[in-house]
Amino acid sequence: MDIERLKEFILINETGSFKAASDMLDIAPSVLSARFKNFESSLGCKLLERNNHYVKPTEKGMMLLKNATELVQSWETAKLAVRNLNGSVISSLRIQLCAQSMPSELGPFMDIYSKSHPWLFLDLYDENNCTIRDGLMSGQTDLVFVPGKEQDFEDIEGKIILSHFDHLTLHVPLSHRLSTSSAVSFNDLSGENFILYPRMKETHIHDLQLEMLERSGISYHIYENSTSPYFYDLLVPIGKGLQFWNWTDRVTPNTVNISVRDSGYDTYYYMLYNPDNNNPIVHEFINLFLNYRKARV
Repeated sequence: MDIERLKEFILINETGSFKAASDMLDIAPSVLSARFKNFESSLGCKLLERNNHYVKPTEKGMMLLKNATELVQSWETAKLAVRNLNGSVISSLRIQLCAQSMPSELGPFMDIYSKSHPWLFLDLYDENNCTIRDGLMSGQTDLVFVPGKEQDFEDIEGKIILSHFDHLTLHVPLSHRLSTSSAVSFNDLSGENFILYPRMKETHIHDLQLEMLERSGISYHIYENSTSPYFYDLLVPIGKGLQFWNWTDRVTPNTVNISVRDSGYDTYYYMLYNPDNNNPIVHEFINLFLNYRKARV
């Protein structure tokens, strides 16, 4: 059996379309379709039912699919063992996630990518491991996903805009006087206590929020804390203050999210990398991820 065709069969089922799978493989849909037709012929059975609206496995396709991932992983493990005998290095990817956020497509994509790269060693860093620039330039990190202003990261050559946000969101406890409001202005927030993102080795998010507060022109208080960024938003429901952001829609129990009417506080969500990074997995990952996002639009 051709393992590459089997991997394509798995990818077609995971993405739900020949177009999305071909984009991730960086080949024409017609090429993938022809390969798959030959694959079915070699097995002497039909594996997929497909039309303009859906792709789904046949009964025999389901039987093959149950064992396909295990077959591919066994093959990749065997290949890795042979490579290691020749002194080759296991592939790795180091990703830094900032501000508890990531693009909505990243999770599903990484699930697919990891299954097709079972030998890949994945490191996930937060912004307390190193600064963004130091990590990228030293090779400690390969990719960074981070929100910022339009003019941020101009000294980093590898910068791709993934999203643009043109509004702020306020995060308040249910017991707060503004919790029933659908939207507020900064003037409504004068004198409030704000919880800023904890100071990490990478201070970018903390500084970004502080700059937005200063630009608003209101009087305010700050609740400084050094808690983990994975827990700092839990300070909101116990009444330590309010938070604001515009790059994620996460919701904490006993809180509510409210829009801020004021304009001019746009931010962007970036994928950053070092073009001189000699890790081949980095450029492959970027190209496949961008194709995956394009196919989902």
